Amino acid sequence: MSAKPRPTLDSLSDRFARKPAPAAPAAGETEDAPPAPASEKSPLDGGRDKRVQILTRIDPATRKRLKMIAVEHDRTIQDICEEAIRDFVARHSK
Repeated sequence: MSAKPRPTLDSLSDRFARKPAPAAPAAGETEDAPPAPASEKSPLDGGRDKRVQILTRIDPATRKRLKMIAVEHDRTIQDICEEAIRDFVARHSK
């Protein structure tokens, strides 16, 4: 019985690395998506994320479609969800 070799941390870091930020549009071009909000990380806190976590459940078909849309727009599901929540809060705030 031969065991499969375990992947190295270097190979895993490449697989899970964040995507590079998209380049800014050239002069005269418009950007499709609104600008992303400033980072929620504070240099005074040692760079820790000040956002809070929420958990929600959705059906598998909706998640699959959301994932496809995220890939089409070169975004993460997290980014799309944050944008949707900010838009909802803005619409319902007085």
